[in-house]
Amino acid sequence: MPASPTPPAGPHARLGDTIFAVAHVLALVAVLIYGVIGLINRNVGRFGLVVVGLALYYALVLHKGVVKEIKRRRALPRPAAPRRKS
Repeated sequence: MPASPTPPAGPHARLGDTIFAVAHVLALVAVLIYGVIGLINRNVGRFGLVVVGLALYYALVLHKGVVKEIKRRRALPRPAAPRRKS
């Protein structure tokens, strides 16, 4: 079965990517807060399980994309510094 073609990237696609990324970050922060609340309530097991789960999620799902984005941003041309007036 051939892969379906990727739709052209436009402003709507970037907006969708941004919304998706923000939703993921908020979900990850909520899970981390849940773990910290468990730690405050002296439930170290829950906190440990949440932290291990978040670390695995990062390592298995996010790390490759994060490294790729860092390389992409470093490769972008930097704007020239503005000249100072004498």
